[in-house]
Amino acid sequence: MRRRWSAVVTVACGALLAVAAWTALPADGAGQPAPARALETAELDLLHTAGELLVQECMRAEGFSYWPVPRVPHPDLRDFPYGVDDVDWARGHGFGRRIEQQLDEEAAASPRARYQSGLPPERLEALGVALMGPDAKGLAVENPGGGTLSHSDRGCVTASWRQLYGDVRLWFGASETVKQLGAVRTGRVGQDPAFKTALAGWSECVGRRGFPAEHPVRQRDEQLARKGPAAEAEDVPVATAQAECARSTGLADTAQDLHRRYSDMIRAEHGAAFDAMRRMQVAALPTARDVVARHAGS
Repeated sequence: MRRRWSAVVTVACGALLAVAAWTALPADGAGQPAPARALETAELDLLHTAGELLVQECMRAEGFSYWPVPRVPHPDLRDFPYGVDDVDWARGHGFGRRIEQQLDEEAAASPRARYQSGLPPERLEALGVALMGPDAKGLAVENPGGGTLSHSDRGCVTASWRQLYGDVRLWFGASETVKQLGAVRTGRVGQDPAFKTALAGWSECVGRRGFPAEHPVRQRDEQLARKGPAAEAEDVPVATAQAECARSTGLADTAQDLHRRYSDMIRAEHGAAFDAMRRMQVAALPTARDVVARHAGS
């Protein structure tokens, strides 16, 4: 259940999550308009909260209940696109299996889950239509990773975009492009010769530690695919070895250097999408503050 609703939230607010992973744009040269600024974390939180409250209002008008969800579902949840490289986090959380389990358990016991389980099939289907629109048509953009991304131009999610950002076609096109570029960047880093060289050293290191693997992300996925108490007991030792080797061999530093370099390159290649998204976000902040204030006073 949590993953089903997480997918909806990712569609609705994915740009807010994506933009936090991109550092600020460099200043343009003299005579050129300054690029739109990247938002602060508190501003991203504000836009997310306002969007969720607008969806809640819309769903209520459609005859359904809706519970806003946080932008970050758990304070310790982390994304490691090149493998775990935080030793303290690895010692405390392994690969995050317990965090995922906790989120699943909380979702299963949540008011949203109880509400949905009490709806007959036709009402549950109608809820999905009210939320996401009747079909994924009306909004479309070319995926920088290949293919076309589409979304309904109806439904409460799109209505929340319209109230916050105005032009939903521009918003969907720009924000969805930025969101997808994260995977493009990860792919470029992974194919860089410098990363591959560092990866070989990391692989030798974890092999000496008794956890042979060719790639940290595959090692993590394979470990999490294992089930049962014995597998869970190995999460922390494997993750700790992964993180310590990432640090000692230079894989972590190499990955972060390449991450920044390819971030700059991708922003330059897709500057129009970044600029459009950020300008719309900045322009939406007053409306978002009004929405949150209205609900706080109700």
